[in-house]
Amino acid sequence: MSVAVAITLVLIAMANSTPVPNSTTTTEQDWTTKSSTAGDDPGRVPCRLKTTDPFVHNKVHHLLTVDTATLINYVLNFSNYSHNPLTINMDGVYDAQKWSRVTTAHGQTLLSLAFNYGVLSMMTLTLGTVTLPIELQDSPFGCFSAASNQQKVE
Repeated sequence: MSVAVAITLVLIAMANSTPVPNSTTTTEQDWTTKSSTAGDDPGRVPCRLKTTDPFVHNKVHHLLTVDTATLINYVLNFSNYSHNPLTINMDGVYDAQKWSRVTTAHGQTLLSLAFNYGVLSMMTLTLGTVTLPIELQDSPFGCFSAASNQQKVE
């Protein structure tokens, strides 16, 4: 399973099935890549991604339940890199650092519109849409940038 899909699945699972931790909870969220290269070499440490914000689950849960967002745009950024590895030499992938999550049919319709639908609708169609920046760190450092482009987005 790719890192991006794993991130999306974990965010969905956390928002839908786990209780909201209180403000004193400081558990970190992390994901391990299931790349074929990590499995081929038993001595190789798997690449792990974790959020720098331990309360990202609370934010997503709030957006889904209280704010009832119809479209959440996740922007993935790596704070321990000078350049985002999802933006460098990603052949065949457009804007790999941006991922979207829809919760209604209206959100699905928004994804099919032109990129500038907000401007064309005088911002009325952007009601209920949220952009959520997600800061990630890889461990060990550099393992995500060393992964192939296919492994990064699968």
